[in-house]
Amino acid sequence: MVVWIRGDKLHEEARRWAAEHVKRLEERYGLTPKLAVLLLNDDPVELETQRKYVSLKAKDVRGVGGEVEIYELYREPPERREAAVLRLIERLNRADDVTGVLIQKPLPPYINESRLFEALSPLKDVDGLTPENKKRLVAGFDVDRDVLPCTPAGILELFRQYGVDVRGRDVVVVGKGTLVGFPLSIMLMQLDATVAVLHALSKERIYYTRNADVVISAVGRPPELYSDNPWRLTGDMIKEGAVVVGVGGKVDPASKRWYFDVDEESVAQKASYLTPNIGGVGLATRARLLKNLIITTYMTATQTTSPRLLAFA
Repeated sequence: MVVWIRGDKLHEEARRWAAEHVKRLEERYGLTPKLAVLLLNDDPVELETQRKYVSLKAKDVRGVGGEVEIYELYREPPERREAAVLRLIERLNRADDVTGVLIQKPLPPYINESRLFEALSPLKDVDGLTPENKKRLVAGFDVDRDVLPCTPAGILELFRQYGVDVRGRDVVVVGKGTLVGFPLSIMLMQLDATVAVLHALSKERIYYTRNADVVISAVGRPPELYSDNPWRLTGDMIKEGAVVVGVGGKVDPASKRWYFDVDEESVAQKASYLTPNIGGVGLATRARLLKNLIITTYMTATQTTSPRLLAFA
């Protein structure tokens, strides 16, 4: 029988931890965690999905006593959008009351992602995607103290909570995006997993997924919404007893219905461990965002560039 890897306990623990630290930050530094969220993508599917995600993240931050400000930059004309974002990032870097900046991904194809994250102060990078934070990730990460990409770190915390050990196991990551697939593959390799990363041009994808001990699907191109390179992981694409983690999901802007990477019903018949599409990785991601925001608030308050030098628990 499948064991469901749920994120509710992790999320609740993160909420309590963050609420305690909000009080400490206000008492010690007179500083309240404040998250600035930048929405850039005007694609209807992406925008609807991102709005859903952001509303949940904002609810979490406000629920622990923090503040949130959302910037709807997708309203800017495409030819002026990147310049407008860079100007805003420069202003947010200087703003004393802003302690974390979230550039919601994926971005439109005409936006230079590297340029945005190079402009963002690492002190306020809650997604761990600035060059400085990427270097720290590659050099060797500390899942408890570093600012790490939220979804990969959340997945590893779920594995730890449920006793899923990836050492020496064959792990397939479907999707090579800079937010999940790429950083997660690096983190898994540092944990001594044997990692294969699949993408749109990969051949024999089903061969890899059928032979993997662990399959992590982070694509977000459900067949119901995409005719170009659609993806869904089904039970016939994995081996008996595999650990399966579903990350990708999109909202149909017309019906408001969610569609996910993993066919939960068929995969549950063969998997040993499985994240539910609702209440799994999403909650773990939100838990990690709260932790990252607290860390960046301490970094902002003390102007400490390395989170490992901070005295918090």
